[in-house]
Amino acid sequence: MNFLPMYLIGAILIGYVLIQSFVFYNKAYKRGLEMGMTKHQLNETTRSSAIFSIVPSIPILIGLVAMVPLFGDAAIPWIRLSVLGSVSYETYAALAIKNAAGVVSLLENMSVYSSAVWTMTISIMSGMIILIFFYQGYTKKLDEIRKKDARWSTLLIAAMFMGLVGTIGAQQIVLGGYNLIALLISMGIMAILGGLSFKFKWLEEFALPVSILGTLTALYFIMQIFGEKIV
Repeated sequence: MNFLPMYLIGAILIGYVLIQSFVFYNKAYKRGLEMGMTKHQLNETTRSSAIFSIVPSIPILIGLVAMVPLFGDAAIPWIRLSVLGSVSYETYAALAIKNAAGVVSLLENMSVYSSAVWTMTISIMSGMIILIFFYQGYTKKLDEIRKKDARWSTLLIAAMFMGLVGTIGAQQIVLGGYNLIALLISMGIMAILGGLSFKFKWLEEFALPVSILGTLTALYFIMQIFGEKIV
């Protein structure tokens, strides 16, 4: 399969995003000077923002690498994760199509490959379409709930997120073996970091990348010790 056209499309999309980012950064910088901020303050803010943007990007990079064997190349994962998409959603959507088709790799069948790409692309658009038509009514209802009891809105969002995590986690429990071990290790690391983040707020930004890297490292050593003994 010739991936060059996909790389060209990806380069155009990402180039557009970079230009857009530069334009808005330039406008924000000038506005900051107009508001009385010094160049030193603005440069320090830029530097700290850049540093704190790198660590949260690590899970995205790991997700991209993990998706390469599935798609046979980095072109599609690169486009999806660089512009609009999340690691958990993109991987879940692609694996759902692969498992439904009963193939080892999406490249085995171009129809399956195309279905995976279209599923990832179209499904993520549903959120934006829903926001256009229903966001105002949703926020109004959420504000009403907040006025009655602020805890309910927090619980509602948490419940939605837990439903997503539970769906993905349940699959790993059923698979068992190293999948289950990875799930338990990541849960343990996140629980520890979650507890520490109450005292050290800056840990919130590092929790996900540390959890992923910690789980991968622990799983590597476990696999080296036990090999195929754990199925």
